[in-house]
Amino acid sequence: MRIAICLTVVMMAGSPVLSAAPPRPYHLQLEAYPAAPFPFLSKFGSMTIDLYPQGVRAETFWLNAFSTLGAKTLTVENPINRSYSEVPLAEIAPDLHKLSTYGSTLADPPVVKAPVKGTVQGIEATRYRFVYGASAWLDLWTTNAVPENAQMRSLEIEIVRGIAPGTVAALQSVRGTPVYIELNFRRFKKVALLKLKSLAFDSHGESDALQPGTLYFKAPSWDAIWK
Repeated sequence: MRIAICLTVVMMAGSPVLSAAPPRPYHLQLEAYPAAPFPFLSKFGSMTIDLYPQGVRAETFWLNAFSTLGAKTLTVENPINRSYSEVPLAEIAPDLHKLSTYGSTLADPPVVKAPVKGTVQGIEATRYRFVYGASAWLDLWTTNAVPENAQMRSLEIEIVRGIAPGTVAALQSVRGTPVYIELNFRRFKKVALLKLKSLAFDSHGESDALQPGTLYFKAPSWDAIWK
């Protein structure tokens, strides 16, 4: 489950400092399919990801989670027992690494091909191809239609670090917001890991998405949520 919000104050010699305008509201919705190539994530099924200027939210049929801009934690909710817990971002990679059964295929760094311009569902985008072998590559499409979301990017880095540590450096060199990811490996041909669902330039739902649900209680530990 990339984006960083940058505000620049322009100063002209001898002129007053201009006030930074608030970031333009947006709501980018994506759908992820992590279980397609990674069976150890099958309990999550498909995942809906909502990106807003102030953070990111993900929902599955089992657990939900959100993280606000600048936070060092991921708040995980269990809608069944209406509880939540905060997980340090630094714990995501080690936990995923323990669960991973993918092997060493993604441990080596890929070769990143020159970017190619195109569109994803009518939105201007750039394709970055990560090549792992003669018949193994991953296509990552990003867009600049919305600013990069720093919180989404932090989460992506930790997730990739846990599953494919060799890819982290290559991922950090790519800019833009991911809107489509496709895997092409020997056993997985044209497998979509991430798809764009919708893009709107408004802030509807942002406040509710980035706080615990009504009448949720804080669990004593992450294990109480997970299990």
